[in-house]
Amino acid sequence: MHNRKWRKVALAISAVLFLVWWALGTGATIAWFSDVDSVRNEFQIGLLRMDVAYKNDIVTQYTPLQGTTKAFNDQALYEPGYTQVVYLEIENEGDMDFEYKVAVTVEDFVNGKNAWGETIYLPDYLRYGVVFAENEDELEAMVEDRLKAKQNATNEWDALGTWSGKSPYVFEAGEENHYAALIVYMPEEVGNAANYRGFTQPSVELGIRVSAWQVGAKID
Repeated sequence: MHNRKWRKVALAISAVLFLVWWALGTGATIAWFSDVDSVRNEFQIGLLRMDVAYKNDIVTQYTPLQGTTKAFNDQALYEPGYTQVVYLEIENEGDMDFEYKVAVTVEDFVNGKNAWGETIYLPDYLRYGVVFAENEDELEAMVEDRLKAKQNATNEWDALGTWSGKSPYVFEAGEENHYAALIVYMPEEVGNAANYRGFTQPSVELGIRVSAWQVGAKID
């Protein structure tokens, strides 16, 4: 009689344990005794924020650079020696130090034909350079020097779309604005290969890409 009662009690306990085990999930371990040491750590994620404004021959005051902004003149009539300059004002609006780079990209284009019937892809005949400075006066002087030397330094200029324009400066949080200038030009030695004939005039729509990353981060 007593054995039957104990068997019923044992079965009831087993059933309760099974339900607890099932509620915890298959394979869970039930710990009858536990000790939890709770340690609280607070972490704050830094903010990396870069704001960029531009100006050129037409827009003479620094104006915010938006995703659809056309900082370069799309109606430019390129010929050997033609040059465009866009100035950038870069702000560190976050609380993290960062590095940054700038590139001139090809957003759209129209091909034409030259006198020999060859296709003219205008970006092939354009080059660009970037100069960086920590203040506007320094930037103006650097642009002037770069423009004076451009005829003799074609190999120091980059093809459109390349990311070689990396700033030599680390932009520290709280620091005054940095400045850069993008110089796009058609080298003097470009001849009639880029001189179109026919009804379709070759053209190119240029864009600006600015990339920033936390100091010490690995980038491509």
